[in-house]
Amino acid sequence: MLALPDALEEDYHRCIQALEEAEHMQYVTTAERIGIQKGHKEGRQEGEAAMLLRQITRKFGPPTEAVRERIARADSETLLEWSDRILTAQTLDEVLH
Repeated sequence: MLALPDALEEDYHRCIQALEEAEHMQYVTTAERIGIQKGHKEGRQEGEAAMLLRQITRKFGPPTEAVRERIARADSETLLEWSDRILTAQTLDEVLH
C-alpha cells in the first residue's frame, strides 16, 4: 500500500473518476466479485456436466435419469475425472466408478 500526500491523493481520485466515466466503467464491490466468481464456477461445472452427458450419449446411448442426477450432483474435479475415463472405458460403470 502506498500513502500519497493529500494533494496527490485528490488528483489520483479525480483521475480515476475521470477514467471510469470516460470508459463507462462500473465499480464492482468485493461481494459482487465473489458472486460473479461463484457464478462462473457454477457455469463451468454445468458445462462440464453437459459435455460429459453428451459424451456418454454418443458412446453408450442416452443415460438414465439416475445417471443424469449423479452427474448433476458431481463436483468439477469428479466431472473431469469421469471425462478422462470415458476415453478408454468399455462400459458406463467404468466411467462412473
